[in-house]
Order: sequence, then C-alpha cells, then structure tokens
Amino acid sequence: MTARRRALRGLCGIGLTLGLLAGCGSSMSPSASSPGPAPVVSDQSLMAGAGHACRATATSDPTIGWSQLHNPIFAEATAGVKDQALIWAGSRWHLLFSEVTADPTMPDGVRWNIASATSPDLVRWSAPTPWPRQSGVLGVASPDIVRSPGGGYLVTYQSDPGAAGPSHIQSRLYFRTSDDLTTWSAPHPLAPSLAPAAGERMIDGALVSTGHQLLLGFKYSSPAQADTFEIARSTTGRPDGPWQLVGRPDITVNGGTVENYEFVHAAGQWHLVATSDNLDQPWLFTLAGDPATAAGWLRWTGGYQLDIPGEAFNSGSGISSIGYEHANSAYLCDDSSGPGRFFYLLYAGSHELAQFGGWGHAVIGVARSTDLSHWQVPPN
Repeated sequence: MTARRRALRGLCGIGLTLGLLAGCGSSMSPSASSPGPAPVVSDQSLMAGAGHACRATATSDPTIGWSQLHNPIFAEATAGVKDQALIWAGSRWHLLFSEVTADPTMPDGVRWNIASATSPDLVRWSAPTPWPRQSGVLGVASPDIVRSPGGGYLVTYQSDPGAAGPSHIQSRLYFRTSDDLTTWSAPHPLAPSLAPAAGERMIDGALVSTGHQLLLGFKYSSPAQADTFEIARSTTGRPDGPWQLVGRPDITVNGGTVENYEFVHAAGQWHLVATSDNLDQPWLFTLAGDPATAAGWLRWTGGYQLDIPGEAFNSGSGISSIGYEHANSAYLCDDSSGPGRFFYLLYAGSHELAQFGGWGHAVIGVARSTDLSHWQVPPN
C-alpha cells in the first residue's frame, strides 16, 4: 500500500504521455496476547508453498459462484477497501483488507484500519468486522496471511500512516496470530531492528518459508533512501527474529520498484505477485534463484504485467494511479488443483482518486485464468 503519488517520479526517464508509457517495462538485475509465537517453519509441507496457499484445509473444496458473480465482488458504501488477502478455511472464504474511512481528526482526513469479512462463495458476504484500534499507532493497513505449521494463521501488516502523537515515526511492520481467523493475538513488532530510526519506513510485509528458513519481503525507505524492495531472513525461523537483511531483489518496473508483495507457489514454481510502484499495475515474477538459500530469493526472472480487463468500476480518465486505479494490490489465489482448475486474482479498483483523502472509493474485483496469462472477469 503505497503513498499516493501525484506525479510519477523518474518514470522510465521520460515524459508522461500515453504513447511514451508503452515503452516502459521491467528489468531483472484483538484478544489477549498469546505466548511467544511458534516458528513458521519446520513443516515439510511448506516446501510446496502451503504457507501461502489459499486453501487452508482439505476437508472441503472452495466454492466460487462464478456464474452469479459480478465485479466488484466486495465493496463498502462508506469506506474504500483494498490491500486484500484471501484464504479458504472452515468451509468459508475469509477476506482481510485495508479499510479507509473518513475521519477529519486524522492526517489527510482519513483513518486506516484492517477489517475482515467471510463468504461461502465470493457472492454473499458477511458484514465487515473492523479490528479494534491498536494503541500507539494512528492506523493499520495492508494485511497478508500465511499459515503456521501448527494449523494456525499469521497476518503481517503495517502501522499507517505511523505512530500516534508528535513523534513523526514512520510506518512499521507488525504481526498477529490466530487459530480461527476470528480471535487474534495482541500485536507483535515485526523486524523492528531493520528500521530503527524514526525516519525509516517499512510497509507491505510478506513472509515466505521453504521448510527450513523464514524470509520477509518488505518495502523500505528513509530520508537517504528512496523506496526499495528488500528481503530479510529470521535467524531462528521465528517471526520474532532476530532478523538479518539479505539484500534487494533484482526487480525494476517502469523506472521504480514494486510493492504489495505475495510469495506464492503456483503452476509448479515459486512466484512473486507485486504491484508496480509507478502506475499501480499487477506484475508476476518467477523465482530464478535457489529457494533453499536466502540469497536465491534476490533473483527473479520473466516479469510481466497481468492483463486484467477494464470495467466501469476500475476505469477512468487520465493515467492509472493518477486519475483512477485499475488493478492495485493484486492477490493471487491458486485453486488450479480444485474442480475448476483456475487461478483467481483479487485486486482493488476505483474510477476516481478524489474521495477518502485522494485514495478513491476503492472496491475489490476478481478475475480468473487457467494459465496466469489470459484473464477473464465474471460474466455479470
């Protein structure tokens, strides 16, 4: 979840015209606190990427009422929703997302929070349930879900826009755990040693485990460093660390970095789903390095933009990320082993970027694909 860009800085080193943009591309160079969190590794099933699989249980097949769906599949009348993560557990879909509401007492007149909703089929949804406000921060945003070997769940997220009060502390990462996706532990700081100074910023945290190591992808910036994508490793295999910086993945898109990370094992390979920092478009990359080594996660190949069809809710005038949002904060759900054999992509869209402090009245849409290349939207 990026700061709203009023201009695209250094976009391919060229001017902002639609014709010139065609030459841009990528290059590869709330409940009681629980005891100390358990390791998110030591389970061989995570070698196959099960930690980020959108099926949490094998007791029932996910249900998607595709013929009854129409985009957007999820929206709130009085809030913008985005940065979604999705998982099937207990015969229901569980959706976590950033919820942006009007609040004149907050910076830019909006409050950021995380909320959840459930559905049996992606058609009918429960009323959203916001998280209780977290003390010491102004808001929270950008949830990402992984499974723990013990059967529970871990959500990474960030404070946004930062700490409460006059401290000027930038956004930081946190995590919470749950056994049922309803009752959550108290917040735990995530890798705070990687951004110790008040001016340093960490957002969009996403965990990945390959069975014997726990890695964290995140977006970092400081007064001396522009936004960059970084990877760190927990030396204990636990989310509470200690954490060591591994480096910066060799990814550049449209003259900038990427954000809103999801590491997912799909179609037999490790992939990274991310949003371009410039133009807010969904991209897919394939791991080129050795997943058994931390440094291997710095090497990626085959990056390409996901061609999501435009609809009324995610089209507008001007340029994506400036006048409207086309397919921001994409999240891939691999159900290709199920009855339908589809990959599903959830994304946030808005036909304007005026409401809610310039973030727009964002809503969530879905598209599906059999090959991660050709995408179709619901028929209705």
